[in-house]
Amino acid sequence: MNGTRVGVGPRERLYQSTTETFDAEQDLDYIAIERALNGEPVRLTVAEKIHAARILDGRGSSLKDIGRRVGSDPSTVDGWKRNGWQPGKHPKTRVRTKRPEPVCGEPRMYRRHLKAGERCDVCRAANAAADRRYRLSGSRQEAGR
Repeated sequence: MNGTRVGVGPRERLYQSTTETFDAEQDLDYIAIERALNGEPVRLTVAEKIHAARILDGRGSSLKDIGRRVGSDPSTVDGWKRNGWQPGKHPKTRVRTKRPEPVCGEPRMYRRHLKAGERCDVCRAANAAADRRYRLSGSRQEAGR
């Protein structure tokens, strides 16, 4: 059978620049970006990944294809696009709330006192009560918490 499979013919080669090879101001290596645009394995900086992703998006590539070519997750590429092609937080990043500072009378504060070499009877009693609860019920939390 003398047929040609779809996608086997010569591929269109994408070129980044014909004169410059490096942009010192933005720290971009155009040769590495050109290789990424053409699907060749290359290690890129974040700025180079964003630059290549912007070019591929302008040519109508899917987020999945862009992510594969630049070596990033498609959701990261989508985050760059939504952020005006600037680096930012990953869209799946969880916001962590800061834990409140311990106060005297909590087992956490007892451990802080021990580390500092201090003695606090209130914290010592709270830690002993938490240990007792743990031995009896398997939990250090007070009832109702």
